Amino acid sequence: MSRNKADTYIPAVIKTAAVFMTDGDLPSLWGRLAFLSPEEAELVSHFELPEGKVVALTFELGRGSFEDIRARIKKALRDGDGYYNYSLVLLDPAQSELIKASIAEASHRK
Repeated sequence: MSRNKADTYIPAVIKTAAVFMTDGDLPSLWGRLAFLSPEEAELVSHFELPEGKVVALTFELGRGSFEDIRARIKKALRDGDGYYNYSLVLLDPAQSELIKASIAEASHRK
């Protein structure tokens, strides 16, 4: 897993399956995306989540807002500062296509 500079992180809200499958009684967690592609992502958070867990991410990218992007935790590592670094696999092909379009749009604006 890579460690990007702090200014490249994308703030994200993290919902666990217990939250997005119920009426939302449980609080959402927070983290930052250190890497994002249409197929996978890297997430840094102070909250511990197990490998294999499915999460839903909400974040902004360029001009777009993304809600409940479903991903499975492929790998989880804790760093020396107490943060968890998660390697994620995005699960929904339709959501991946939207992210791909947003990344392409952002790169054309540079």
